[in-house]
Amino acid sequence: MERIDIIGFLRNEKEDLKKRFGVISIGLFGSFAKGNEQHESDIDLLVELSEPSFDSLAGLQLHLEKKLGKSVDLVRKRKGLSDRFLKRIERDIQYA
Repeated sequence: MERIDIIGFLRNEKEDLKKRFGVISIGLFGSFAKGNEQHESDIDLLVELSEPSFDSLAGLQLHLEKKLGKSVDLVRKRKGLSDRFLKRIERDIQYA
């Protein structure tokens, strides 16, 4: 699986992810976004949810891991998220 496959999947699933989990935006960052992933790399996603809850975040993570066949690390975009961290990932992030 490569960056283009992940972004394509997320774009195709965006409406369903919005309905099922309240996804407002979702973007790929980290090793897959940079194109330097390894076989054991997980998929790093920055996600913004309309009504964030543990259940919606956990459900989204399980759904994506099943569909993508890889471990998924979700970071929820929210107030209080480090500006420094956001600036670092914004360099490479690719939104679906």
